Amino acid sequence: LTLIGHKAVVDDPGLDLWADTTTLFVHLYKGRMRPDVDEGEAEIKGAGIIRIQLPDFMKQLTSFRVEGPTSADRIGALTRFGQLFMGKLWDVYAKDVLTYGPI
Repeated sequence: LTLIGHKAVVDDPGLDLWADTTTLFVHLYKGRMRPDVDEGEAEIKGAGIIRIQLPDFMKQLTSFRVEGPTSADRIGALTRFGQLFMGKLWDVYAKDVLTYGPI
């Protein structure tokens, strides 16, 4: 089986950042799919929505592990991941604040 998921991170009206970032829409396909196979060509076996709750998210944060020869390298790697993750959220949710001012 192959599990493929996507998130719909869109700045809709209202406070939806948490729901957007903790909701994964998934499809389960028969067999192992190669990256070059269109999902429309595969046999779908199931679909669903996976949501993570706040306590589970907090526990997940404690599971991050990075490797590097020094503690500075490990901290740098974790920082770059955080910047990448938060940067994408900033691109989606903060643009209107910067454009129109505080709500």
